[in-house]
Amino acid sequence: MKKIVMFSFISMLMLVLVSACSSGGSQDERASEPSTGDVRETTASVNDLPGFLDAKSDDMKTLYTAVAKSQDLLESIPCYCGCGEFGHTSNYDCFINQNNEDGSLVWDDHATKCQACLDIAAESIVEFSNGKSVKDIRTMIDKKYQEGDYPEPTPTPDV
Repeated sequence: MKKIVMFSFISMLMLVLVSACSSGGSQDERASEPSTGDVRETTASVNDLPGFLDAKSDDMKTLYTAVAKSQDLLESIPCYCGCGEFGHTSNYDCFINQNNEDGSLVWDDHATKCQACLDIAAESIVEFSNGKSVKDIRTMIDKKYQEGDYPEPTPTPDV
């Protein structure tokens, strides 16, 4: 049974790798980050997704939830979309801007508009669930994105 659930979860994450990103509606409690145009929204916990995901696919929502539960992993994985220029330090920052002491989260819609962000997160989470170490995943992502024509990675500390 556990394998079936894991397979379903992994399958949903992999669908994000080929899903198109659509734009969401607006909501009063959202705030745009002036330097990036990204929308940020605070919710009470990881179990409450931001409104900017309402019009997005279930796969996108699943990935955002998985990212929120994978902070330790994704804070060790760089992003190769150029978002380091805007202060991101890891792939986690493309989805979550801030974790507050009260358990609330400030979500970021940056990843909803960036296939590299989505791909890096989904691949990292899937590989981690398959037993790969954070260091091996980091090496795999670095190798994959250093070979292409990608911007400089985020300044993610070495693992």
